[in-house]
Amino acid sequence: MIESFIAAIGYAGGVVVDKVVLSRYKIPVKRFVPLLFLWLAVITAFLLPKFGVVNWQLLFTTKYILLFLAMIIVAITWNSFYYRGIQSEEIHNFEMVMLLAPLFTIVFSEIFLPNERNLPLFIAGGIASIVLVASRFRHHHLQISRNTGVIVLAMLLMSLESIIIKMLLGVFSPASLYFARTSVMAIIFLIFWRPKLLAMPARCFAYIILSAAFGVVQMVLKFYGFARLGVVETTIILVLGPLLVYFFSAFYFKENLKKRDIIASAIIIATVVWVSFFR
Repeated sequence: MIESFIAAIGYAGGVVVDKVVLSRYKIPVKRFVPLLFLWLAVITAFLLPKFGVVNWQLLFTTKYILLFLAMIIVAITWNSFYYRGIQSEEIHNFEMVMLLAPLFTIVFSEIFLPNERNLPLFIAGGIASIVLVASRFRHHHLQISRNTGVIVLAMLLMSLESIIIKMLLGVFSPASLYFARTSVMAIIFLIFWRPKLLAMPARCFAYIILSAAFGVVQMVLKFYGFARLGVVETTIILVLGPLLVYFFSAFYFKENLKKRDIIASAIIIATVVWVSFFR
């Protein structure tokens, strides 16, 4: 359980750093993403001696080969769209769409993972997800642009990838699966995009390494949550991540917290506490 809480903190840190690099420094997505995934793989590699386990016999079966290829294709697609959205879309539109990801992840879990079907958890997850979206909804901010469809697709594919990851954790440990995922993606991005990795301010390299560190914390611990708690329960706990982003924004950027944000936070925290300790 503690892994999922820490993963939520990693999510919040990564979102803030990514926004700084992509928006303030205007680093092209095709330069930022390959370098980020390269560092994600490098940092995760340090975990492999202790936590890297693979069932090679099962991995080289048709089922798991196809699942791994599907994960790579889905992950490359949604990451490309996700970072394009961070850079080019209004933050309000981007947030509104991406906040739907927990709800769709829970729905996909109910459809594709029979062992995850649990009505109380499904209701709790639905409440937390809907309250999160409702707390951030501002009808005067929501605008449909050319990039909105891309962000919606990224959100749906991100949610679907969680289901594929849960299935692959039957043959990979979380650290080994994330290393394999990021390594293959880094190689593909480097080959097809051929980015000029050194053509950016020196400070951006430090930010990207920091973002990668947050990413490894978030994703590896998220995978551990999927393996130990299940996709639905982990997703409910990870709803805390966006709340941390909002509170950080209020503290760092001096944004005012609305009453609805505080009420929504209380409801979501109560839901997480119930799921974690009392159900």
